[in-house]
Amino acid sequence: MAGDKLHLIGYASGAAGANPHCGEGPLVIQQSSFLSALTNAGMAIQWEAMIHPAVLSTSVLRIDEIVQQLCEALAKKVSVLVSQKQFLVVIGGDHTCAIGTWSGVYDAVHQEGDIGLIWIDAHMDSHTPETSESGRLHGMPLASLMGYGYPTLTSILHYGPKLKPENICLIGVRSFERGEAELLKRLNVRVYLMEEIKERGLSIVIQEAADRIRSQTVAYGLSLDLDSIDPKEAPGVGVPEPDGIHGGDLLSSLSSLVADPKLAAMEIVEFDPERDRDQITEKLIIRFLEILVKAKK
Repeated sequence: MAGDKLHLIGYASGAAGANPHCGEGPLVIQQSSFLSALTNAGMAIQWEAMIHPAVLSTSVLRIDEIVQQLCEALAKKVSVLVSQKQFLVVIGGDHTCAIGTWSGVYDAVHQEGDIGLIWIDAHMDSHTPETSESGRLHGMPLASLMGYGYPTLTSILHYGPKLKPENICLIGVRSFERGEAELLKRLNVRVYLMEEIKERGLSIVIQEAADRIRSQTVAYGLSLDLDSIDPKEAPGVGVPEPDGIHGGDLLSSLSSLVADPKLAAMEIVEFDPERDRDQITEKLIIRFLEILVKAKK
């Protein structure tokens, strides 16, 4: 995607996550002195919106209806930017924002062809209401994007699936439940567990996933859940899982993709400032944004 600015949209909600503090993550990034240092150095970064839950939603709406409202608002903003060939990053918030992000990308380009997604996450996020023990919606967005789950969430801007299973790759998975694993296996979605990453190397895995998806789609995206990274390097996340990806490896691996004209958008999610230590997760997010803005110059 073209564009000389990095466009940011905040999804300031943790309502569907493990705790609500992830909703504060985008606000912390927006006000970050480290982000200000980038803009002061002349890097073109522009906030397009900060999407919040409606004040009274929690008392009058079901959680899926709250997420539906948020994701419809997000999807509309994403669609406009992608239609204008502008690269964007969504800063979450819990991972339900993915339903809005990629529904928006789909809305912008589906008449040209399919979209794809590289999902970097410690978890599969592929539960349905029937398989989820916790019932938390942040464990369901990928299933929703494939057309499974609450009708309120599978019909954002368009009814039905936004992603075909063959156009999705999961990377970094190391914690999952039976029901979601069975769904992905039945759909033949490519999942790179941490064991395979350790054996083959992260850069090889990410390049392989990108090559596979790029060949079958007109545009694709990156969905980065910060819990994919080892908690020692990114402690400020909603659901930390030990033995994760090294942050430096991920930064260098993604730097080879960000200049790809088929890369339409990225999201960075599940930042929980309350759990962060010495702002190291915050600094890591800013390093990702710095790589992106330099690539889009």
